[in-house]
Amino acid sequence: MLAKNSELKEANHTVASLEKHFNRWFHYPIVFLNNEPFDERFIEVLNSTASGGATFEVIPREDWTYPTWVNQTAAKSSIVEQGARGTMHAGQEGYHHMCRFYSGSFYQLEALRKYKWYWRLEPDVDFLCSITYDPFVEMARRKKVYGFTISLWEEWDTVPSLFRHTAEFKEAFDLASSALWKAMMEPSWIPYPLRPLMSLLPHRDQSGDAWSGCHYWSNFEIADLDFFRGKQYQAFFKALDDTGGFYFERKAWR
Repeated sequence: MLAKNSELKEANHTVASLEKHFNRWFHYPIVFLNNEPFDERFIEVLNSTASGGATFEVIPREDWTYPTWVNQTAAKSSIVEQGARGTMHAGQEGYHHMCRFYSGSFYQLEALRKYKWYWRLEPDVDFLCSITYDPFVEMARRKKVYGFTISLWEEWDTVPSLFRHTAEFKEAFDLASSALWKAMMEPSWIPYPLRPLMSLLPHRDQSGDAWSGCHYWSNFEIADLDFFRGKQYQAFFKALDDTGGFYFERKAWR
């Protein structure tokens, strides 16, 4: 769980709910992350609530700042502009750092090296139903690598270039179009000679095809960490990171 010292009450609320509905049977450890050191009170309270033990880690400075290739002056100006447009969370510098962190370096943290599976938690969350089975065991048994809870439409102004860059990565590595890829696309019906013009519009690829805007939230994801540590995913993250989109857009894609 990523949490601030000021979110002690909210973090403890989540853990208490998780313990009541799930972890009292399984006693999994909980890793707390912060870009600043946790205070003694936070550690004391959460240690007493988590039945499987807890660790409290400080995110390395290099994982919570601008990458060297991003012009910080331009990025900060863009963040201010995004906030002025009313894009949710886009005016918060820390939110951009968080999105980049969760998308790339989170899976490589030393504190997580010994784990294969993880369940992302958020402060101030209620689990309404008891989960009496182990989702990690079930996912491993069924050879699943990822699970999510919420799927809805993206706010269009948050990621105008995400689909184009994703499509370019797909083409560069000659990746086949899966059924899920096709389900989230809206093919262009205009004549081929005019399609390059359509590609200049937001949310379209180099062929003029459009993204439907369908996406899922990663807030409560359950996943196999080895998938995200793999060369394929890390190459995809690097391709998107190199564009600077985590700062010049609100790329909350992970």
